Amino acid sequence: MAFLDLSEPGYAAAARAAAAPRIVFPASVPATAADVALTFSSLEHRVLELARGESLASLRAPRKRSLMARLILGPTPPSKLLANERLEALRRLAVRAWHHGYTLPVSALREANKAGFSESQVGWVIDQIGRSRVQVRRVAG
Repeated sequence: MAFLDLSEPGYAAAARAAAAPRIVFPASVPATAADVALTFSSLEHRVLELARGESLASLRAPRKRSLMARLILGPTPPSKLLANERLEALRRLAVRAWHHGYTLPVSALREANKAGFSESQVGWVIDQIGRSRVQVRRVAG
């Protein structure tokens, strides 16, 4: 364990800075982008990662196959929709962000806000995906 003696002359400024009042953000407003990232659970982070490989077709509602189509093609494949509405809204936002980047439709933002995500959380998701998209394009092109 270390001890820092702030009574020495060189540390007087550091002691005053440490004693200065800090700005305290309310619990509902994160202070930095890192704090916004911490507001997401590990499951939500996993949903963001899985959305990278999905196509825009996964956003459409699944249709039932007719009897003839089931005989020829087999049973209907499982739906990609998530059972949790909040996670589904996050997945839909992430899939659109992976394909459209920063040019998302307003409906996608409203849907995420309606599911309970704050504007800072939605912005963080879009920024993280936008930064990742740029890196992928630089490597590929």
